[in-house]
Amino acid sequence: MVPIFDNTPFVQSTLTFTLLNLLGFAISILSGGSHLHLDLLGTGSFAIAAYVPFLVQTASASSCTTRVSISTGAVCVWSAKLASFLFWRALKVKTDARLEDTLSTFSGTVGFWFISALWGILTSLPHALGTTSSSPGNPLFTIIGTALFLTGFAMETTADYQKTIFKQSNPTGFCNVGLWSTSQHPNFFGNFLLWVGIFILNAPSLVVFPTEGHQSVVEIMKANWRLPVAFLSPLFLWTLFSSQVNGGLTNAVELAKSKYGNDPRYVEYLEKVPKLVPNLLLLWKKD
Repeated sequence: MVPIFDNTPFVQSTLTFTLLNLLGFAISILSGGSHLHLDLLGTGSFAIAAYVPFLVQTASASSCTTRVSISTGAVCVWSAKLASFLFWRALKVKTDARLEDTLSTFSGTVGFWFISALWGILTSLPHALGTTSSSPGNPLFTIIGTALFLTGFAMETTADYQKTIFKQSNPTGFCNVGLWSTSQHPNFFGNFLLWVGIFILNAPSLVVFPTEGHQSVVEIMKANWRLPVAFLSPLFLWTLFSSQVNGGLTNAVELAKSKYGNDPRYVEYLEKVPKLVPNLLLLWKKD
């Protein structure tokens, strides 16, 4: 069966991201640079941008496939979980030292919320484009994608929990326990993995196979443009996280080195533990 595409959900998702980030920008300007709402709106917008089109589809009696329901639920649960955690953390620390310089100027604030909107739109492409297709997808891809999402979700959540508990008893130390002993940024890798899962879950629904006659390569590519566009999500996230762990976007790496650089254990940690992709063998490696 050739899938029927309706781009309305994608437009609704993009518009929702745009409006919520404009709201975040306005709050930043009017509040004099408050940090409390940054992740609440930036990360929380994923849930709203996923749920609004889903709600409109169901309210208009349009049938939502099981695939779309799973994908929507996954995005909403992840977004609500991470946004609430980051908001709770923001209430405790008040400001994010990594963003103080950026948000201290008007141009920096504009840039932050522009990048936040771009992050949301690009990252959610597999889901947003997936909701435009009437195809139920492929059962095997649905299972694999859901499994990868759950694995990434568990990794990100566990990493955040382990670091939170560690910092409560070791406020001045660097976290090197649990998943943090296998990767310097296991939460980033978990986030990447869960979005790869959402991409795999929705990918088959974006493919249009030739049904009759001979079609040129150009015609096939035009019919299947949604798949490579959706792939921009994991590609973007990998580039984003790779840049972050190397200090290319924020001063997080510089701040960490200024805090712990004199600790020989930290120097050894940087040398032996991968920056992004976990080396799970390190969990069982004896000192």
